Amino acid sequence: MDVIAEGDPGFKRTKGLMNRNATLSQVLREAKEKEEIWTSNEVTMETDKKTHYGLLFDEFQGLSHLEALEMLSRESEIKVKSILNSLSGEELETLKLELEHLKEAFSLAEFCEEEEEEIKGKKYCPRMDQDVSDQAISRE
Repeated sequence: MDVIAEGDPGFKRTKGLMNRNATLSQVLREAKEKEEIWTSNEVTMETDKKTHYGLLFDEFQGLSHLEALEMLSRESEIKVKSILNSLSGEELETLKLELEHLKEAFSLAEFCEEEEEEIKGKKYCPRMDQDVSDQAISRE
């Protein structure tokens, strides 16, 4: 039989737990409260992160930058169309091929799937697709 002496390691900790006179239900209640506090903090941190990006977007005039990028995109598309209209023959075919490779390289799979879903939702018009592919104009 072992006897616990006051000099034994861990005795002070055990004695502190015994002096506390905590019942199992009190310990469980405290643990539950700690867990609820922790989960509520996690939820608030996640919502803070979400609102944080929206605030940054507003703070740095994200909408105006987005509109400027859309304008640049339209201008570039007009320039490409004018160049395509000025070319003919073999030069036109090689340029169309290069543009198609660039389009594939910069397209994202997510957006392609969304475009396919939009196309499925609209009335299909094969003649329009043929005309568009002949002119090398992207569908929007």
